Amino acid sequence: MAGEKVRCHPTVIVENTARTFISIVVVLIFLGAWIDLSALPGILALSPVVLLLFYYRQWKRTTIRFNETDVVVERDTLFQMKKTLPYAKMASVNVNRDISNRLFGTSKVLININSGTSAMAPEAVLTFRQDVAERIRSEMSQRLYDHEISPDEEETIESLAMFTPVDVIIHGLFSVSTYQTILGSVFLAYSVFELYLSTVVGVEAGAGAMISLLMFVGIQIMPSVSLILRYYNYKVYRRGDTIYLQHGLIRTYRTAFSVSRINAVRVKSTLSARLLGRSCIEAEVVGLVSEDGESSRPVLCLLKDDATQQRILRELVPEFVYERDPDRQPEGAKRVLLIRAVFASLVLAAAMLIPSLYVFREGAALTGSVGIAGAVVPFVLPLGTALAILAIIYAAHVSYRVTEFDAGEDLFTFVNGAVDRETVVMNYDKVQMVWIAEGPVARVFGVSRGSVYMLSSTGGSSVTSGYFPESALDRINEIVMNRITGGRYDYRLNSI
Repeated sequence: MAGEKVRCHPTVIVENTARTFISIVVVLIFLGAWIDLSALPGILALSPVVLLLFYYRQWKRTTIRFNETDVVVERDTLFQMKKTLPYAKMASVNVNRDISNRLFGTSKVLININSGTSAMAPEAVLTFRQDVAERIRSEMSQRLYDHEISPDEEETIESLAMFTPVDVIIHGLFSVSTYQTILGSVFLAYSVFELYLSTVVGVEAGAGAMISLLMFVGIQIMPSVSLILRYYNYKVYRRGDTIYLQHGLIRTYRTAFSVSRINAVRVKSTLSARLLGRSCIEAEVVGLVSEDGESSRPVLCLLKDDATQQRILRELVPEFVYERDPDRQPEGAKRVLLIRAVFASLVLAAAMLIPSLYVFREGAALTGSVGIAGAVVPFVLPLGTALAILAIIYAAHVSYRVTEFDAGEDLFTFVNGAVDRETVVMNYDKVQMVWIAEGPVARVFGVSRGSVYMLSSTGGSSVTSGYFPESALDRINEIVMNRITGGRYDYRLNSI
């Protein structure tokens, strides 16, 4: 296939037509009040024909050439396009299969370039017959990673750890942000309360109960189900300097990237995950879009016990493991955090004062509730506000206690998170910019916060430290600049 012009599988005509036709239908629904409804059947009947002809012409005039040094995608339509993708600039070549691919026996080859502008979308999405797509990916992997793994071999290679369906379900349920879980629980509690009023007290429940229930499903249930479907059949392993990931139940993913493309490694755990003694590992890898229009940090390890997570970290990315000697926040940071917590508590109390007084006086009458419900309703907002203030003050105490900063020889680490904990290990050579900020309160106590910016799989990323002396955070800038001026690496290549 080298140098030969090929086309994508013709089923892309049907896929593109169906996708665009659905968009047209949605637009017509919203414009229904402003268009002549008698013309609607004609539009709906004519649109698929026009779209099929358009996308057939586009498919016919779009060719792909897999050369020795690059991939060239050309389109000769009204607007001509020629896209040249050198192998030397590619971050990853992935194969994904969604429902339409399963129906048609095809796969999508996603080519990603290692740059911030292409982090949110692949540079090329090419659809081929499944066996052809796997062969193309295998051949391109040989050029990218200096070794080749066939699809059959990928199926037999063992993962660095066994991830059972139970592990996947636990990851889906307990890796969702704690703040997101709390918000979802509030909506669920309100929905249950409305249901209680309607069934036990006899008060007619309004639309608020259903809306709250839908909000709970959208905020808590759907993200968890999405994660379970996404990471089902999860497998991770390393060959040479290349990391391979496979996962997916309905939509399947096969992803590979070089360790040299990793800018940072994150060890994360939500509050519920920490109670279970589990944490997961994510990586910042530019140019690793997993599917059309969606980009996320690749997960190197699902929620696992800490011992397994540490073993995988050492075996999978030993380049980001070192002996840490972390610095704790100074005493000045405690005072800054306490002042911030008190200010936030006062703002919250002021904002909730009038609603709390109103509910305290009129709550029972508004809900028509009697008995236990009538006695509880007036105290819901004051009690909730008091608990929130206690949580703010406690979070400030925990944040002071757990936040760390460590500057090693080749790597440095930020540890943050009063509720959801995150340990981020970064490479000096991957830093784009360091911004040290010192607010008016922090200046009084001689502390600052540092924000490190780097290219990310989500387009761009910044990691913010806790409160430390400015001289300590300046060490990051000094090391980065010394490496640039000393010729250790070419700063111009840091964004490629």
